[in-house]
Amino acid sequence: MKNAVIIVAAGSGKRFENKIPKQFLKLNGKPMFLWSVNAFAAIKSFKQIILVVPSYMMRALTLKYKNAFECVAGGEKRFDSVRNGLALVTNDIDFVAVHDAARPLISKNDILAVLTEAEKTKAAIAVEKTKDTIKLVSESNRVLKTLNRVVLRNAQTPQIFESHLIKKAYLKKISARTTDDSQLIEKLNVKVFAIETKFPNFKITTKQDFDLAEKLLNKRM
Repeated sequence: MKNAVIIVAAGSGKRFENKIPKQFLKLNGKPMFLWSVNAFAAIKSFKQIILVVPSYMMRALTLKYKNAFECVAGGEKRFDSVRNGLALVTNDIDFVAVHDAARPLISKNDILAVLTEAEKTKAAIAVEKTKDTIKLVSESNRVLKTLNRVVLRNAQTPQIFESHLIKKAYLKKISARTTDDSQLIEKLNVKVFAIETKFPNFKITTKQDFDLAEKLLNKRM
């Protein structure tokens, strides 16, 4: 089995409020994106590691890391960046994982759990149980309904799909409202299965998230 991962690191991270995009800041001694690169590199079946980055950083990263991964420039939207990454995936790849560089805590075990499910079912994503009570709210801010928390999950990454499926999904027109790759696979009427992560895998959005990630990584070492 030969697999590829597209690690999306092209976002501007406006909510983080820092001149340097958060995914390139040093987190516990190394750039945030490198934690994800190393997690996938530790799994032998991942033969291609593709990092999607801002175009102005491509040359510097390629020179610095050489054969550690392939670089490609990001697009205007996240799905544009993933599409650019898919263009580098070779024809002999069986499964493609998509992962956000802003989730540096992803563990090897959780990646393998999602991959194992994808190999059985064609499509699997990492999720976590929703802890809060979720309300369905109208545009006028009126609460319409309280949703059943038992069946709700927060989608995470990695999201892993058969290579031909994700390539097929990205050939179609994509709505600007698309927020993850699973939505595109679902539109192909393909069943997507959810695997709960066992370790923290939150997305770093704020500086508070960054500080918490540093503390958790320190405990791992």
